Amino acid sequence: MDYTQPQFWPQLQQLAATIDGLDYFQVLNLPNTAAGNQIRDSYYGLSRALHPDKFFHITDEVTKAAVHKIYKRVTEAYTILKDEKKRIKYLADISGPDRAKKLRFTEESETEQKEQAKQATKVAKTPKGEQLYQAALLDMKKSQWDKAYKGIQTAAMLEPSNSELKALLADLDKKRKGG
Repeated sequence: MDYTQPQFWPQLQQLAATIDGLDYFQVLNLPNTAAGNQIRDSYYGLSRALHPDKFFHITDEVTKAAVHKIYKRVTEAYTILKDEKKRIKYLADISGPDRAKKLRFTEESETEQKEQAKQATKVAKTPKGEQLYQAALLDMKKSQWDKAYKGIQTAAMLEPSNSELKALLADLDKKRKGG
């Protein structure tokens, strides 16, 4: 479709007026279950059809502004949905009770996602346990197995249900004993 034709301008203006109420899947005209290749294909199709440079010759400034707004949201949607981690976080956000507040992936959403990832990769869950764990990692790099063992042993006492620390403790015990 050639959206630069005047008969499509009212539709573009209407879409621009309502686009802030759409989630990124709706912006790209996709189901919430869309895969990466579907997201890419939809984006490229919309990008070709609605790129603001295609509308340089029209004199209707309202339509130009509408196209710019739509294109910006299409690009924003693609940027978030093409990233698997951001897409999962975004889908959880728009499926929750604060859907209206989470339609746009903000800097706050990004910070929240990074913090969740950081917490997920931490072996020790308490601040003191993490401190001991990090010190033990440095000791392991220096092949100071006894010192590393003592640090992990103390961290494991602080976190008795932490299976990762217990497994590391067992590995360090073998290394200390020359195994």
